[in-house]
Amino acid sequence: MMKSHVIVTSSDSKYGDFLVNQWLRSLEENVNLRNIDIVVIDYGLSSEQIKELRRHKVLIVKGSKGGHVVTLRFKDSGQFLTDTKYDQILFIDGGDVIFQDDFSNIFNKDKDTFRVVPLDMEVMFFEAFIPRFPLEFQRELWNVLKNKPVFNAGVIFAPRRWFIDLCKQIDTLVSNKNTYGPDQIIVNYVLYQSKVKLIDKKYNFIFGTEREGFIIRDSVFFRRNGEKIIIAHNAGHDSFLRPIHNFGYGKGYNRLKYPVYVGRRCVFTIFRLMRILQQFFKL
Repeated sequence: MMKSHVIVTSSDSKYGDFLVNQWLRSLEENVNLRNIDIVVIDYGLSSEQIKELRRHKVLIVKGSKGGHVVTLRFKDSGQFLTDTKYDQILFIDGGDVIFQDDFSNIFNKDKDTFRVVPLDMEVMFFEAFIPRFPLEFQRELWNVLKNKPVFNAGVIFAPRRWFIDLCKQIDTLVSNKNTYGPDQIIVNYVLYQSKVKLIDKKYNFIFGTEREGFIIRDSVFFRRNGEKIIIAHNAGHDSFLRPIHNFGYGKGYNRLKYPVYVGRRCVFTIFRLMRILQQFFKL
């Protein structure tokens, strides 16, 4: 019997072991899944990984080909959700996220909006990826996104029908589906023209872009005020630039890469100063 809510993620065989042993285990041990289905879009999982996921009652959906996974996952998620009757969905990364406490209450709050977390530090993401779109569309993107915080696309709570529309727009507006990044531009473009609720950063705490810092105690992540982080996100396009070494769930995991962490914060601080100077000289 289909449940009211669904969590949708995706993976290939490279991240499949993490998905099974860290992502899924932390989800099952910390989150009330009584009314939540779990779906994994398959982009090349091994037979053993699929077998283990199915043993945990995870629904496997075969992913499409012909593009980068970060873009295809939206297209394939939207197509899957079209034939379902879920009320709310959580669309979430599968290769760099662990769960440390229950978040199921978010499904029942602000149900007629997107619920996301903005990046805390200036990363100049729009400046890097908007120029990859056709020139005539770049102007429209800048009109909507200029000087706005970046919404992270790795954790999105949404009504099913709204998320399906988001997926359709990504499929239509991202003409080059073979590269990393353009999908998140369209996520921001659509969400900034929609109804959005900003939720607490503990529901998508991104270690590399949070200004406040964090604490690791017995392999568990906490905010500086001692509050446990609920969804811990070791984000980064390249694994060597992710700030947490041996990222995972349970004893023996999670050591801070000090040079990477400090270096990223320095770079993002420079970006922020550049943005401030840019705005100042345009006054």
